[in-house]
Amino acid sequence: MKKLLLALLLCATAPLTMAAGLSGGDQYSTVNIYGRLNVQCSGPQGTTSGFADCRGQILNPGEYSYFIGPKSEADTVTLVATRENGSVSKAKSSAYDGEAGKSKKSFNLWISTVLQRPLLDFGKNTVKYTLSQNGRTTEQGTFIVNVVNGGKAVCQRVGYYYSSIASDCQFPTNLCSRYFSENNYCQ
Repeated sequence: MKKLLLALLLCATAPLTMAAGLSGGDQYSTVNIYGRLNVQCSGPQGTTSGFADCRGQILNPGEYSYFIGPKSEADTVTLVATRENGSVSKAKSSAYDGEAGKSKKSFNLWISTVLQRPLLDFGKNTVKYTLSQNGRTTEQGTFIVNVVNGGKAVCQRVGYYYSSIASDCQFPTNLCSRYFSENNYCQ
């Protein structure tokens, strides 16, 4: 009985270690969003108009997330994800607040552009984190993040815009990000 009480007491007084992961959690879902917009442009050449079928994809609960990890004497965190399809993400790093156990900047999880590559992909993503202090590794570990297809959403309202920029009517899809933002991403 004394051994059981001692074991329970030791467990109760042991510091709790938080599992490493993303501030948005370990479950994400994508939503394909659709909508329509019309734009009317006035300029020196007169009035023109254009329309666009807007398409996009969002990641819930967010396309960016902070790394949350152990309190450590580290100043940098590096993340690399091995995706379910076998591909490996490019290493992404951030300054790390070792006292708070949190990256100082958020990581791009999903947005892919000419200048950005996402950390995650569909399915199971095994993310390896490396904490370092002045370039020397202090701690490493892994955590799992799942990304599933969450279906589609259609914005019910058609967007109507007026512009004094002629190219807005020539390339109305340039207004799609504004349209989605103003329509709460069809949610």
